[in-house]
Amino acid sequence: SKYQFSHTSPDGNYYSSVDMILLRYAEIFMMRAEAKLRKGDNAGALADMNKVRTSRTARAPIPAALPAITLDILYREYGFEFYWEGLRRNTQIRFGHYEDKWTEKTDTDVNKRLFPIPQVAIDGASNTPGYLVQNKGY
Repeated sequence: SKYQFSHTSPDGNYYSSVDMILLRYAEIFMMRAEAKLRKGDNAGALADMNKVRTSRTARAPIPAALPAITLDILYREYGFEFYWEGLRRNTQIRFGHYEDKWTEKTDTDVNKRLFPIPQVAIDGASNTPGYLVQNKGY
């Protein structure tokens, strides 16, 4: 097998140490819709978004096609389509909503868009001054 599970798992559960990328077909269509919309191709973005909306479920009622699309509508649709899939933070950053307040969160410092760089990485690059510096706010 190309990706074998670790036989040295400390807890004996043999979880893989390989990072796996999970990407749904709907995510590809929505990324393409976002790219088209940001480039001004509203018709192409709308077609991609409606394809995702109408294929969400095989049970009636199938959601009605959107008559128009904007970045706000696309942002909302990302939330519906990928609910609890761990994509919301990056989507909020891309659409400019990460610093907003929401239900159980006050506004966020703009510096928190980026994660801290591990100190071991900064120390490892210390032979070149200024090569790797910590992200602002950490």
